[in-house]
Amino acid sequence: MLKPHINHEDKEARAYNWVLLAMFVLLVSLVIQTPARIVSHFLPNTLQAMCSAWGGSVWSGQVNGQYKGIQGQLRWQLQPSALLHLKLGIHAEILTSQSHVNGVLRMGMGGWQLQEVTGQLATSELQGMLSGWQLPNAPLEVQQLNLSHQKDSWSDSKGSLAWQGGALDYVFNGQRQHVNLPPVVIAIQGQQSSLMMNLQEQQGANLASFVLTGDRLESRLTQRLLMYSPNYHGVAEPDAVVVTATQPLSSL
Repeated sequence: MLKPHINHEDKEARAYNWVLLAMFVLLVSLVIQTPARIVSHFLPNTLQAMCSAWGGSVWSGQVNGQYKGIQGQLRWQLQPSALLHLKLGIHAEILTSQSHVNGVLRMGMGGWQLQEVTGQLATSELQGMLSGWQLPNAPLEVQQLNLSHQKDSWSDSKGSLAWQGGALDYVFNGQRQHVNLPPVVIAIQGQQSSLMMNLQEQQGANLASFVLTGDRLESRLTQRLLMYSPNYHGVAEPDAVVVTATQPLSSL
């Protein structure tokens, strides 16, 4: 009876695959057992100062943090399947006293992705990040938001946020403005090197557009939006862009 012939190169390939599998299992085992506080040693000093009370492991853990007076907790769970695409995958959840957001973060050599982001953001907490703004006390509802920044491209980004609106004081071109917003939707769409954010009425009519390119934000306000301002008396077609400005994000 003839014995099956096994190619020497096939033997080497199989041995190589088994070695890779063993190394992967060993790496996973080490990560599972590594305390989460080890992560703090790899963070910049500014982030280390914001974080405290590390718990769990690198694989699945949590940390308390504080940013501009807002206290909250970050919880995470590593996703090993992302390693097959040479990326780091993390399911993350952020909780504060009034906000709750969760989604999947993927990071690789070419950029990063935030996928399936859902939750609720309290405007009272967002207000601390916008100097001089006064936001209505109505939360932002995040609905299946996907952000992708790969090699300076936003092309795979899309999603929406719903907001009940209300009295809004904001700073535009260095001047304080007031508008009584109706219920709105913020539709987000990636366009190669730019991220487009359209502020729309619930019926779909456009109120304003904001285009993020690099670290600069271009704002385009329509006549329809300014009609909600009690101090505005301009005359134009509702869809006409009547005010534009470009400013660095740091000036908001």
